[in-house]
Amino acid sequence: MRTRTIAAHVLFLATASTLMLSAPGCNIVGPIAMVAQGPGEVEKVFELDKSKKTVVFVDDPANKIAQRRTRSQIGEAAQDALMRRKKVLEANMIDTRSAMSVAANGDDTLSITEIGEAVGAEIIVYALVTQFELSGDGVALDPYSEVEVKVFDVTTHSRLFPPAGEPGYRSRFGGQRRSGNSFMPTGRTDLLRAQSELARITGEGLSQLFYDVEVPQSLRRQQ
Repeated sequence: MRTRTIAAHVLFLATASTLMLSAPGCNIVGPIAMVAQGPGEVEKVFELDKSKKTVVFVDDPANKIAQRRTRSQIGEAAQDALMRRKKVLEANMIDTRSAMSVAANGDDTLSITEIGEAVGAEIIVYALVTQFELSGDGVALDPYSEVEVKVFDVTTHSRLFPPAGEPGYRSRFGGQRRSGNSFMPTGRTDLLRAQSELARITGEGLSQLFYDVEVPQSLRRQQ
């Protein structure tokens, strides 16, 4: 995770001279400085062109997520955050469900950019789900997900990010860890609620790859 430290503000609380005074019994007072440092920011990895028709497509060929609706929630959370942050103009955001519908109804030969073409997009943000778990050990509720992200220019059928030939950008997102069996979902309703919350975290975390966010608000986790 790359971070940027906010410029330090230096406050001088005393300016007494460090030179020894000749008068006897005089106390020597050195300069005292306090450095106030900001929390820093997690930088975006790519800048989207807000003026272009854009769609977020969340893919899950390995069925890491049981419910298709939960996968849709990831895309919806991502697109809503991008519009809220004005990283894509509302008029230029194409509903993620359109891309999911094309992929579901098409054949396996459709490329990512062809899916984008089918919904009228100029840019497609492709997020491949590689992990989606509520617990790493089966005891503590520790929701986390991982996606591999690529951004394509649909009009030229070319990859914008990461550069062609490089693997997709992997990023992990996570919620609050809660220890103890009492926090683990026990019924279907609780399970769906927990998965829905992880989907929201994943989608908002995905959106944060495209704008700077203060460290306390970042949903990204160390790999």
